[in-house]
Amino acid sequence: MLSDISEITLIILSGTFLMFLLVSTIVFFVLSYQKRYLRHQHQIKEMEQAFNQELLKSELEIKDQTMNNIAAEIHDHIGQLLSVIKLNLALNPDPELKETKNLVAQVIKDVRSLAHSMHSEALGGKSIAELILTEVERLKKSTTLQLQFQQEGDAHTFDPQTEIFLFRIFQECINNILKHAEAKNVFVELIYGLSLLTISITDDGKGFEIDTLKEGLGLRSINYRAKLIGAKLDVVSSPGSGTKISLEIKTDK
Repeated sequence: MLSDISEITLIILSGTFLMFLLVSTIVFFVLSYQKRYLRHQHQIKEMEQAFNQELLKSELEIKDQTMNNIAAEIHDHIGQLLSVIKLNLALNPDPELKETKNLVAQVIKDVRSLAHSMHSEALGGKSIAELILTEVERLKKSTTLQLQFQQEGDAHTFDPQTEIFLFRIFQECINNILKHAEAKNVFVELIYGLSLLTISITDDGKGFEIDTLKEGLGLRSINYRAKLIGAKLDVVSSPGSGTKISLEIKTDK
């Protein structure tokens, strides 16, 4: 009788052990599968991010190259045509053409200024403060926007590539305002601290819901350029209250 009980107990213990072993094996394989699955998903996400970054980089390179080509065309071809017109007008002594001559001279100046603001090589050697101030003055003449510019603190210099990236971000912000904001006034502020430069662009346009904003190429390029130079980007907006875009970047000091 005792022998039968011992046999049953042994069978039960063996069965329990085998069951435990089976369950443990199943749990191990499930956890391993989940771990591999999560790692695989993470790899896919990283690949997607890398692909999107490369795609955006290509888009920006194409965009910059297109701007350079247009700038060269404006400067060389249109600028030359305007110069010929100016020369022909100069040969005409009619005093009534004085105002027309002045207008043509101003157009030539504005066209050259536009070409320089578009071409990357023409931007080299200038600080972001100089670049933005020049662009603000140009925009005042060529758009209906009422722009104000303010600078606080002593200017710090960045490497040329960073200066150009900051300027392209500024241009993209202004372009978005012109295309979408329906704004009348824009306030641009540069604040130089001991170790931080803050650039803010505030408009009185129609604004938008941040959460429902569909990110287009403009905002994606702003974000991408900001990340490349280690800058912090902040966008504050709401319907009917305009938009404020702030960019912070550490300086060398």
